[in-house]
Amino acid sequence: MMNQQAITFDDVLLVPAYNHHESRRLVETKMTDKLGKLSLEIPIFSSNMDTITGHAMANFMSKYGAMGVLHRFLTIEENVAEFKRCSSTVFVSVGCTKHEIERAAALRDAGAQFFCVDVAHAHAKYVGETVKELRRLLPEACIMAGNVATYAGADYLASCGADIIKAGIGGGSVCSTRIKTGYGIPMLTCIQDCARVDRSIVADGGIRTPGDIVKALAFGADFVMIGGMLAGTRPTPGKVITQENNKKIKQYRGMASREAQEDFMGTMNEWKTAEGVATDVPYREDEELILADIIGGLRSGLTYSGSSTIRELQRKLDYVTVTQAGRIESLPHKLFADK
Repeated sequence: MMNQQAITFDDVLLVPAYNHHESRRLVETKMTDKLGKLSLEIPIFSSNMDTITGHAMANFMSKYGAMGVLHRFLTIEENVAEFKRCSSTVFVSVGCTKHEIERAAALRDAGAQFFCVDVAHAHAKYVGETVKELRRLLPEACIMAGNVATYAGADYLASCGADIIKAGIGGGSVCSTRIKTGYGIPMLTCIQDCARVDRSIVADGGIRTPGDIVKALAFGADFVMIGGMLAGTRPTPGKVITQENNKKIKQYRGMASREAQEDFMGTMNEWKTAEGVATDVPYREDEELILADIIGGLRSGLTYSGSSTIRELQRKLDYVTVTQAGRIESLPHKLFADK
């Protein structure tokens, strides 16, 4: 990958092709992972961040045939209780310590069957050892592991026993890894590289619009994970704060932010640096519209390529890279009318 030009969502547009469908309702948005352990009507996960997915978000996502991934920034007892409040199948998250293996066992005993090993840089020996230990502990479970940004990283996790690979480093809306460390791969190149492994890929990071979701799937992702698109909505965890001007807000933060680390760990170790940020976002009650917009965009995206399924969309991938003028042209022109 040395000296390779890498691309992300705003760098490309997909090329329209002949459409034989009479209606967008006729396309199939269902996706099953490559090993047959998971099937979703809508291939979307809500992010396992403590300001995005608790039981309320997981239950909301399931209404649309999507899936929540519960965060792990709780005690084991609180985590089990949160899992039991879910009315549908969810992923639960674990880290890579002995305590986290105990968390996995407790969640298994509570009925969990889908586990996400959640680490910022998962192409690492200790992560591989955790995945192997979880596979021994959970022989029939579906194990998702990440994050990685290369084929080598994805292949490593697959060799350790992961069923699904989470791809993306540094592209999240409240992630500062690329700024702090200089490492990362722009998302579409990351997706294409990781998708060469014989496992399903979850695109995690940088997704801001329904069109980005279509692009991620077209470039080889089987599922996508969204956080920022849902930030501040009713189902997200956390209190609604009313400011002096009656504006309502909620907190949204990266799990590698100083604020999240100090809340969960008590302190941030002096040898670490925060690789995420915390911010306030407007409180929103439009989560239904967000999911409807995503589903509508995905259905339209399939018809623009003349595809009946997401797998067909991937086989028909055709795209052009665009200039800055092309990016501006893609936006509603009224936004620039007075500038």
